[in-house]
Amino acid sequence: MNHYNTDTICYADRPDYWREAVSRTFVPLDSMFSGEERSGQITSAMRGSLRISEIACSAQQVVRARRGADNYNNDVMLLSIVSAGSTCVQQAGKEAVIGPGALGFYDTRFPYALHLNGAARQHVVQIPISQLRRKLGYTDPLLARTFGERHPMTPFLCRLVETLMHANTLSTEQTAVITQQFIDLLTVILAEELSTKACASRHAEGLLLAIKAKIDQRLADPTLSSHDLAASLHISTRYLNMLLSKEGESFGRYLLKQRLTKAAESLRSPYHTTTPISQIAWQSGFNDMSYFSRTFKTHYQCSPSDYRADCRPST
Repeated sequence: MNHYNTDTICYADRPDYWREAVSRTFVPLDSMFSGEERSGQITSAMRGSLRISEIACSAQQVVRARRGADNYNNDVMLLSIVSAGSTCVQQAGKEAVIGPGALGFYDTRFPYALHLNGAARQHVVQIPISQLRRKLGYTDPLLARTFGERHPMTPFLCRLVETLMHANTLSTEQTAVITQQFIDLLTVILAEELSTKACASRHAEGLLLAIKAKIDQRLADPTLSSHDLAASLHISTRYLNMLLSKEGESFGRYLLKQRLTKAAESLRSPYHTTTPISQIAWQSGFNDMSYFSRTFKTHYQCSPSDYRADCRPST
């Protein structure tokens, strides 16, 4: 774990110390305390592909400038989970206030500003964009929006973050399991909230994100159809296919690609080393083993068993 605490720094040097601490923990940022109080603590740890940080600080402004974003090659989304105080996020021409119990995203590839008008405490999870895109596709509609305030599963997500934050004694395999549970639970919350909000506004970007999140939720269901999915979102099958076609996808092609990706992730996972390939195929939504083997080989240029063997760490 990494720790930073302004209590050990003389008052005059705290702004520079804090700016360096924030930039080292996240991405190059310009952080400025507001008012006379200059206090802050950060504890952060890598957990698999995620970096989880706990921050408690006094009022301040944080700016991610365009020059810093352009020159820093680290494509991650930041998920803020506020437990005390509030954080105002401004990005991509949008603004959202994240309060206690809420979730909010911002993208490190682009400029953004954070305004903390008083003392605040939050967890920030750094998630590789590629990991979110495998679940949700296009991520821009997530920016500067709040989620989860009233969702019954948000408290469970917060507890998972706490568990990961202090999971010093967990094995690599155990950490991977909890990390995947975190991503899956986050996807469920986003899918249900996006589908509700998107259906209310009929905003095409939000609906497309909701479609992909819903598909991810039901990958293991071999009976999933475009008709059922469209009905759950209260749109027509034709409109669903039209939204997917804007990204050069069809429902069937996108569903197959996501199922193959899920199967490949399981074959690579140390947690599934002894799981039969037939079970991995079934959990990924394939109920025909020969079809799974054939399509997997077409997509990855090798059989599922060879893929697993190639991904196995050497001893």
